[in-house]
Amino acid sequence: MRLQYTIQQCFLAATILPVALLLGLVRVSAAQDTDVPPRNHETDNDPNIRATNADSGLGLPFALNSFNGLEMRDDIAEDGESNGLDLVRRYRNDAKALANNEYQNGTVSIGEANYWYVSKDMLNGKRAGPGKGLPAYLNEDGEVVPPEFSHELPGLSKRTTTLYLSLTTCRKPHTNDTHSAGSFEQLELYVSQSRKLQDPGPGKDDSLQSVHKASGGYVGVELESDVDVFISVVAPNSTTHSGSYKYQIGASIDAYFHDVIDHDSFLFFLDSDRSAALLVTDNLTQSLPHSENYQQWMNITPPFAMYAYNRNDTALSGLEHSFCAVDALSQVGRISKSVEVGMIDRGLGNKPKQQFYITDLQPSTTYNGILAMVGNSTRSEEGVVGGGGTVYKAMNFTTKSDDNCAVLFNLTFCSEVAYAVPAHPKMTVADLRKIYDDNAAKYYQNFTYSLQQIQCNASRESMFSLAVNCDDCAHAYKEWLCSVSIPRCADFSANDTYLQVRNAGQSFFNGSSLPLNSEYRQSAVTNNSRNPLIDEEIQPGPYKEILPCEDICYDLTKSCPAKLGFACPTGKWLNSSYGYRNKDGLVTCSYQGAAFYLSVGAKLGVWGSVYLLGVMWGIWWTMW
Repeated sequence: MRLQYTIQQCFLAATILPVALLLGLVRVSAAQDTDVPPRNHETDNDPNIRATNADSGLGLPFALNSFNGLEMRDDIAEDGESNGLDLVRRYRNDAKALANNEYQNGTVSIGEANYWYVSKDMLNGKRAGPGKGLPAYLNEDGEVVPPEFSHELPGLSKRTTTLYLSLTTCRKPHTNDTHSAGSFEQLELYVSQSRKLQDPGPGKDDSLQSVHKASGGYVGVELESDVDVFISVVAPNSTTHSGSYKYQIGASIDAYFHDVIDHDSFLFFLDSDRSAALLVTDNLTQSLPHSENYQQWMNITPPFAMYAYNRNDTALSGLEHSFCAVDALSQVGRISKSVEVGMIDRGLGNKPKQQFYITDLQPSTTYNGILAMVGNSTRSEEGVVGGGGTVYKAMNFTTKSDDNCAVLFNLTFCSEVAYAVPAHPKMTVADLRKIYDDNAAKYYQNFTYSLQQIQCNASRESMFSLAVNCDDCAHAYKEWLCSVSIPRCADFSANDTYLQVRNAGQSFFNGSSLPLNSEYRQSAVTNNSRNPLIDEEIQPGPYKEILPCEDICYDLTKSCPAKLGFACPTGKWLNSSYGYRNKDGLVTCSYQGAAFYLSVGAKLGVWGSVYLLGVMWGIWWTMW
């Protein structure tokens, strides 16, 4: 009996002693904490820090049920010395944690805020690997350099306290005013690293927080931190909008989970017809053909996505930098059946690039085009560095109004042709491809018979030139032949001064025709097409042509022996047969791989800044 009583006493003492020690520590800490603010109405009504004898029965400075939001932590002074254990408030009850390389969906009403935090344990956690990624970008010297179409993943070989926060607005609130449909107040991101400000936001101490406003639906914040980071997403008050925002927020210690490249669209417009458009990316590498890097790019699954939407549609206004908004709200998206993608090396520079052929567009309509990378190009799920996607600067393009031009590309012989050509609406693209390509191939075959009469493999003393050879001549002739026999088509209603009227003698598809006394029907240059085949087999009616560049003609005469008799027209015949390049990025004359708004510094090749000299084969119909 005594033994049982002794055991019970010991058990009771073992139970009571830790509790007493804990309460004693808490009392001492509370009594010595000089940072505890005086009681006020706000703290009295906070159930997590409210302290009354009725709540606890013990006179503690907090209720026992508030342990849910508290933790015991070693309190470190500024000099690095420990002040002992301290019971501190950890995070707001409504704050949610952000994990590394993962995102959270949020909804916030106008005038309200959502709270998030990144723990110091996450900051000091294990970093993610970069993953497989894309093939390297090589410059002209074969050196690996950072590509402009993606960001390097910084510091993957070392630990860092850099935190990358990204916020993308997926949906904006409803407008109360039709005049403000395209504009709205952007979300704001407040960030604090102070335990004294765990609910940052408007009206709080700005010395303890930083404020970042979204632009285009996106905001990225990079900061150094070794402590808990407290975040709020705030929807500003508005008199013109109502409802709520939907957004995604991500955090990473490796790189931005969501990203934006706003200095370059990295996308070029080749041409369009009434219902389709052809676009390409910039070159993805400068490596030499047949090299391993070149083949890697050509054989890769196309890594980019492209989106397009009517510029007059305000659904995406103010959200152009948000991947989740672009992916959800674009009229033409990455999984649309109206987008055909592929890897090509056609065009200036003849380097690997990605092509987009978009159909089901509206005539005479301007679209905004946005290039994007889904995830980090190879993976897009959570836990992946850069898994939230990258959005590039928007560009725009316009479809044609007439239906007698059709975008043509992927020809067998004239493989560099990628633009709108004179067409008939009842003809398919396959029909046009065969007519144009077979005709050019036939003329080229006849040319090769003439070239065989030239001493191409002779000694240096017997060759027609020491600067060029027969291969150069054949290449120049093919480029010239495809340019003049497959003209680039523009709307007859277009009024650009560099355009040349063609086939004015035929009727329009609606049965009307130009007056007999029209100046266009009085001139041999404008009454017919430069290629008789167009008027005879295709019969597109009146259209306008973007003339071939004069340097294509000059290059032919320079590259081929005089014996072949090639010569360029002069005077008015030159001006009615060939056009001139524009240094501002406009396509004012046609050349193989021409792209609108191609800047001088673009990586598409030396033709972006150098005008080559060229030449032409002088048969009568090519003079016009």
